[in-house]
Amino acid sequence: MKGVLRKALKRILPGRKDGEEIKKISRRLLIEVGKFADKYGAETILAGSITRNTWMKEKKEIDIFVAFPESVKEDELGNIGLSIGRAAIKSVGGRHTVSYAQHPYVRGFVGKYQVDIVPCYKLSSADKIKSAVDRTPFHVKYIEKNMRPEQANDVRLLKQFCKAAGVYGADLKTEGFSGYICDLLIIKYGSFENAINSIAGWKAGTIITLDSRPVRQKFSSPMALIDPVDPNRNVAAAVSAKSFEALVSRADDFCKKPSEKFFFPPEEKPLGRAEFAKLRRSRDAKLIAIVFKPPKVVADILWPQLRRAAERIDHMLRENDFASMNRDVWSDGKSTGIILFEMAVHKLPNVKKRVGPPIFAHSNARNFVAHYMKNSVRRPYIEGINWVAETERKHTEAAAYLSELLKAGQKNLEETGIPSYIAASVSRGFKIAEDEKIYKSARAPGAKIFLRKFFGG
Repeated sequence: MKGVLRKALKRILPGRKDGEEIKKISRRLLIEVGKFADKYGAETILAGSITRNTWMKEKKEIDIFVAFPESVKEDELGNIGLSIGRAAIKSVGGRHTVSYAQHPYVRGFVGKYQVDIVPCYKLSSADKIKSAVDRTPFHVKYIEKNMRPEQANDVRLLKQFCKAAGVYGADLKTEGFSGYICDLLIIKYGSFENAINSIAGWKAGTIITLDSRPVRQKFSSPMALIDPVDPNRNVAAAVSAKSFEALVSRADDFCKKPSEKFFFPPEEKPLGRAEFAKLRRSRDAKLIAIVFKPPKVVADILWPQLRRAAERIDHMLRENDFASMNRDVWSDGKSTGIILFEMAVHKLPNVKKRVGPPIFAHSNARNFVAHYMKNSVRRPYIEGINWVAETERKHTEAAAYLSELLKAGQKNLEETGIPSYIAASVSRGFKIAEDEKIYKSARAPGAKIFLRKFFGG
C-alpha cells in the first residue's frame, strides 16, 4: 500500500511553482478585498484548502470570506458583500458573476483561478451562527489548530480517492464527501492508511465524533460525522446511500488489493451507436426520454429538481398502468436535460378493467352499475363477488401519454408536482425520444457517457 500511495501522491501533488503562484494571487486578492472591506469594519479571511495546504494540483480555486460585524443588518449583508466582491475582482482585472448560497456572493475569474468572495458574520462563538457560511471561519480555525502539517498529503490522497470513486463533493448533484469531511477524517484517524482501513469497515448508521461530547440526536442519513465546531450539525448530511456504499466498497477493495487504479480509474468512454443498439436489444425493453433545454439555475437547484421531476413523472406513469424498471436524469446545465425511463410496461390494451364493489354492498353496487351501464365498452358483469366494468383507455402508449402530459403548460405541470424550474423549461419546449432516437438526441458532451452508466449501473 505504501508504494501505491507514494506513486499516487506524486501525480496529484502541486509543484513548487504552482504553490508560489496560488499564494501570490491569494495575497493580492486578500489585500484588494481588504481595502474595500475596511470601510465596513469587516475582516477578510482566506478559507478553503489553500489555508491548510491540501489543495489539489488541478483545482484552481480561492475562497475569501468577508466577516462583517453583527451590527450589519442581514438584508444589507448580501448587497454590501456583492459590492465589495465586484470592486475587488475588477481591481485585479478579472470578471465576475453572482452566485447564491444563503446569501448572494461574487464568483470571480482571475486568469485561470476561480475566486469566491463570500460575506458572513464575525461571531465570537459558533453557537451564534445566523447562516451556514458563518461556520466557515470556525472551520478554518479548527483545522489550523488540529491538523498537523504532515497530514496535508493524507488529505490530498483521500480527496483523490473519493474523486476517483465519483463521490467527492457535497453538492446536490454528487451527494458525496466534501473537502472538510476529508480534513476531519484525517484528523480523526491520523493518516490516509488508517482512514481507509476504517472506512472499509463502516456500516450504515456509522456515527463519527472528534471529541468526547455525547451524541443525542438521531440521523436519517447513512452516516453522521459530527461537526466539532457545531455539535448539532451532521457534516455528512448530504451523503447519499449510493455515495456511502460506493466509498465503503471501494475502500474495502483497495485494502484487499491496493492499486493506483483506485486513484486514477480508466477514463470513461462515450457509448457508441452500435453498442447502444446492441444493449437496448439485449434487454428487449422500451426506452423513452424527455429531452429539453434545462433552466439557467445553479447545479444545487437543477439536480434536485431533475430528480424530483423524474420521480413525479414515474408516479404518474404508474397511476396510468404503465411501469418503468429504471429511471435516471442527466444535464450538462447548458443545452440539454434528459429524463430517461426504461419501461417494463409501455403499451396497454384499449380496454381497462375496473373492479367495483362486492354485490353485498347494495347501495355502492347499484351506483357502480348505473354509472358503467352508460360509460363502459360492455355491460357490467360479476366476477366472483365483485361487480366489474370495462372502459376504453384514453392512453395506450406511454410515449403518447407523456407527450400529452407535458404539453399541459407550466401551471398545470406544477400542480401535478413537477418542480417549478423544470416545469417552466419543459413548457417552453421538449422532445419525446424513443429507443435508437435517444442516442441521436444525446449530442451534448457527456450525454453518451451518461447512457453508458445507465446501462452499466
